[in-house]
Amino acid sequence: MSQPTQLLTFRTQGRWYACDLLWVREILRQPSLTPVDQAPPIVRGLIHLRGQILTALDLDLRLGCAGTGEKPSACCIVFKTSVELGRLAQQPEAAEQAGQDLLGLLVDEIGDILRHDDGVLPPPPESLSGLDPACIAGVIPRPAGLVTLLHVNAVLRPSTVTSV
Repeated sequence: MSQPTQLLTFRTQGRWYACDLLWVREILRQPSLTPVDQAPPIVRGLIHLRGQILTALDLDLRLGCAGTGEKPSACCIVFKTSVELGRLAQQPEAAEQAGQDLLGLLVDEIGDILRHDDGVLPPPPESLSGLDPACIAGVIPRPAGLVTLLHVNAVLRPSTVTSV
């Protein structure tokens, strides 16, 4: 029997999403962003994080939604690099798919930690058809509504950062 996966939930533009907690390094509340001239729209700015430079991406734009512009109360989910994931013996394949740069996603709100038993997830409903299907792993039914599970490796793929 496999162990349940822990998922971090977060909200943006009124929709709830989740990602595998294994990928999450930390959460920054109300980060200070430095804009980058001539960067793709998905790159909202850079964050100086204890001597490292973090690229902050707009999750709304990455998923194909219209961005809402400034998010004064935004949080940034900072994801582990391939080096950090490589140290975790539980999912070595994740390290192969992660980038080497420190990346984060800007979201409106951080939710709870969910436990999900590994199993087949129902496909996303057609109402999510506007979202990039490569980024969606499935949906998780919850009493308060559906939570869309993201493929973090697809969301953070370097080619999407420069091509969007």
